[in-house]
Amino acid sequence: MHTPFMADARYLTGPDGLRVEVVELDDADLAYARIRHRDARAGQSWFLVTRRGRLVAYCRDIEEVAEHVDLTDLNPPGDAAEEIG
Repeated sequence: MHTPFMADARYLTGPDGLRVEVVELDDADLAYARIRHRDARAGQSWFLVTRRGRLVAYCRDIEEVAEHVDLTDLNPPGDAAEEIG
């Protein structure tokens, strides 16, 4: 999945250990994704949202990510704004 929101970054980071990345659902990811979305299928690309390494959500699209995090808090890796949070 290539979304303009994420541009060329493989993941985005935010304050307090927030991380959003696109993952292809494998068997382990699929089990967690199906908790909220029963129709999730292996091989699909979804957004994985974590905070300090802990699962927050698997999201189908950026609108769903926005239900869990403030998108304006997200920055590409190595962005100076990441250091502030």
